[in-house]
Amino acid sequence: MFGWDFENSKADRVKLFLFLFVIFLIVGFSASLIIRSLSSDANIDDNNEVTEAKGDSEADSTLEVDFGSEEPVVENEQVENEFDQTEHFSEENLEETKEIAVDFVKAYHSYDSDNPSDYLENAQPYMTEALYQEFSAQPRRETLERSYLTVKETQVTNVVNSSSRVIRWNIIVLGEAESVDGEISETEDWYLVGLRQVDGEWKVEDVRVNVPN
Repeated sequence: MFGWDFENSKADRVKLFLFLFVIFLIVGFSASLIIRSLSSDANIDDNNEVTEAKGDSEADSTLEVDFGSEEPVVENEQVENEFDQTEHFSEENLEETKEIAVDFVKAYHSYDSDNPSDYLENAQPYMTEALYQEFSAQPRRETLERSYLTVKETQVTNVVNSSSRVIRWNIIVLGEAESVDGEISETEDWYLVGLRQVDGEWKVEDVRVNVPN
């Protein structure tokens, strides 16, 4: 190679060694450059992924802020007042039914064990025929401690009512109860009364006593 005599010339052997050493350095340097280039490309890709992830995070954050900006619109929406029956009934009808409900409760609540059917007959003018027949089929019976009931005071409160046909009132009756042996005690009873128009007249069509409304 190159006219060198490796067997007889020591100088030629040294030249071969130097030649191979230079080739090795060139190969090593080239390999180093290639490895650095690949490593640099990988770092660039990683940085791009981090940037994209950060950009997505910022976009999500911005989206949340946009949704939050809509909350005042929800807060400004009108909310129906469930206690306000004026949406479906006139003030005149409400006042009329309130008086009928109070009169009915006064008649229905008063009780005399000596004349146990009087309460029903007194309350009949305020009731629908169907309700009167229902009460007649299941006569009311009070306990011995409540053999005689009287009304001292009534209070009217509104109730949750979304019906457009039935008006409801809650009537609180404060009164006295007398037992068979003459013992008197204070009473408080709650009547949930529903009234419907029948042939142009408001009538009590249902009543619940001392139950959650």
